[in-house]
Amino acid sequence: MLKVGDKVKCQVSGEIVTVKKKLGEGGQGIVYLVGSDNGDKALKWYNEQQSTDEQKTSIINLVMGGAPKGEAGKRFVWPIDVVTCEDNDNFGYLMNLIDKDKYAELGEVWAHIKPVPGRHEMCRISYELANSYRELHLEGYCYRDISEGNLMFNVDTGEVLICDNDNVGINRQSKCQVQGTWEYMAPEIIMGKATPSTLTDLYSLAVLLFRLWIWHHPLHGEIEYNIRSWDIPAKKKVYGEEPIFVFDPHNMKNKLPNDPEYSTPRKLWEHCPEPLKNLFIKSFTEGLHNPDKRVTEGEWQELFLELDDCIVACSKDKAENFWYSGIQDFRCWYCKAKIDNPIRLKLKAASGTIREMVLNKDTKVLERHINLYGDEGKKDNVIGEIVQNPNNPSMWGLKNLTQNIWKIIKTDGTECEVVPSRSVAISLGIKIDFGTGSIGEFEK
Repeated sequence: MLKVGDKVKCQVSGEIVTVKKKLGEGGQGIVYLVGSDNGDKALKWYNEQQSTDEQKTSIINLVMGGAPKGEAGKRFVWPIDVVTCEDNDNFGYLMNLIDKDKYAELGEVWAHIKPVPGRHEMCRISYELANSYRELHLEGYCYRDISEGNLMFNVDTGEVLICDNDNVGINRQSKCQVQGTWEYMAPEIIMGKATPSTLTDLYSLAVLLFRLWIWHHPLHGEIEYNIRSWDIPAKKKVYGEEPIFVFDPHNMKNKLPNDPEYSTPRKLWEHCPEPLKNLFIKSFTEGLHNPDKRVTEGEWQELFLELDDCIVACSKDKAENFWYSGIQDFRCWYCKAKIDNPIRLKLKAASGTIREMVLNKDTKVLERHINLYGDEGKKDNVIGEIVQNPNNPSMWGLKNLTQNIWKIIKTDGTECEVVPSRSVAISLGIKIDFGTGSIGEFEK
């Protein structure tokens, strides 16, 4: 392998970089810190078994093709250049460094080395994961090795980075040296009936999201609990031959064991919002054996945006709770105190799509809320915010931050206008025509 001080060459740019120190080691090779003209970078140097012509061609194609477009693409720590050494047949690739102080691994959160993200941050982490893989798939790629080891996130903001992108390839075309990580591989791959594809990526994504929210594997129940030798045949049984969701509502054969060690996933599932439970159930019942029934990245995206819009803080302990349509006996997950149904802005698009958002004192209405098919680059633009009446602090309103006039329909049917920089008082039954095809109504 390489030594400190070794000079290696970038094949695309022609730049010479210098090895400074070893950062880490994995099954495919070693990662080094290297100095370059553009500052310090990371170099993944493959071991002999991984240094194949096919892998080198694959990395060159990724470098030349570039990361997926837009904000979704920026989350991938994408290969920058292929790197070789004159007196060494092995090779590697250059990538940007990750700030380990700023970004956490899931295992660090489980071990309480890094703090647990809040509800808003959890929604953003989950949304950004789904959004990034969606863009990757739309550009014709499949990831082929989605796992917790390739995810890092900022616990304070929910920003995501996706690492180890050297196994990305053209869906159902380019060959790959890995099939995935056992715990994340779809049953059809385990059983040798399929190779990695965008459909198997969807299964792996669902497993990763489940582990993020429930801190457990969706198939680790009594079947795995009663296995004494966790070898290849055992893994093949649990993940491929007899996969059963631990929370399958119709098949209790693989439920969580009656053991205190399983109290955390049991409690997290209990507090999991119903819409999220439903997608997990779909993923690991219908989607377990039928790839075409798997939850899509778009479905995950929409769910986490909706959950993020409907977070209510308990008035007693400030714990964050998810409100959702149809919820019964709304109580704080932490102190069990009853929470009144919050005031919401119910948005109905011209297409008939209905979305709801809880109105808290810091709520902001975004372009994506009122314009489902608007410019992707403007979807997070703030078009309205909750404000207090300066003359009567007990009165709250929604301030128009756009350059357009909003039409207001009162409960008696009369209409008026709200010009830019003015506010409409929040009062149940009042409707707002935002001029984008979406109508909002205040309700409780």
